[in-house]
Amino acid sequence: MQALKELPEIKDKNLLVGLNTADDAGVYKLTNELALVYTVDMLNPLVDDPYTFGMIAAANCISDIYAMGGEPKLALNIVGFPAKGEAKILGKMLKGGQVKAKQAGVTMCGGHTFNSDEIKYGLSVIGYIHPKKIITNANAKVGDVIVLTKPIGVGTIVHAYINGRLEKSALKPAIKSMTTLNRDASIAMQGLAHSATDITGYGLAGHLVEMAQGSKASIEISLSKIPIHKGALDILKSGIIEPGIGMNMGSFGNQVIKEGVDETLSMLIFGSETSGGLAIVLPPSKLETFRKKYKLSAPVIGRVTREHKGQLKIIS
Repeated sequence: MQALKELPEIKDKNLLVGLNTADDAGVYKLTNELALVYTVDMLNPLVDDPYTFGMIAAANCISDIYAMGGEPKLALNIVGFPAKGEAKILGKMLKGGQVKAKQAGVTMCGGHTFNSDEIKYGLSVIGYIHPKKIITNANAKVGDVIVLTKPIGVGTIVHAYINGRLEKSALKPAIKSMTTLNRDASIAMQGLAHSATDITGYGLAGHLVEMAQGSKASIEISLSKIPIHKGALDILKSGIIEPGIGMNMGSFGNQVIKEGVDETLSMLIFGSETSGGLAIVLPPSKLETFRKKYKLSAPVIGRVTREHKGQLKIIS
């Protein structure tokens, strides 16, 4: 964020969402009825299987369009790959991405590769949205409730597996979560939600801090109500701490107020997530309608308040 302060102000009346908020994607108005939602992201491999990693990376990238309430349509591959790497591995990774993109209704139309010592893969994705139906992370209203559509703890579980501290079979629920599109939640929230964001690298805490700051409000969450992947807390208690936790605590810790909470659980909300769920903010009066449309688990984990503007408060 410090680097962005060096950039000159962008003046374009058709740029509806840009650097002015910490939103998941940019939005550019084409007509009074149509705007483009545009995003880009890249990941290092999280799992051994390149096909599975391709699916995870694609789901993660496409999620930014869903978080804005948009409909993803086109994508370009972006690949960093070793010059002497196996072509078969690259092919499987791209196939995984294409299969997941097709499931989302996204047409892959090419891409770009560059030489890299480490494998990196992601997508640049374009979607459609009505200019008056954009859901940003900067419009939460006091009194709104917050629901979360996927468990947290993916970063901790993957880190334990990569370091040989977890059996591959224990990774399956996390993989299923990461390869699941946020499409259904995005469709269900449209016309109901005031605000939304997907939970990725900044962790639940970081993304909610950004939402609180963008909305000029405060967010309070109850740790006991947050869905958690099985085994994630035990991994933390054993002393295995994934790097994202420290990074996100350093970035957002000063904006988080703790009130009598379990320290291990409060650490987990800072953990990096990949292809996490949507944190959806909506009026209590719209909650039942959302649940009827979504039909899957989406517990209320918190609310929007007036106190401590721009900060996240966590309670037990």
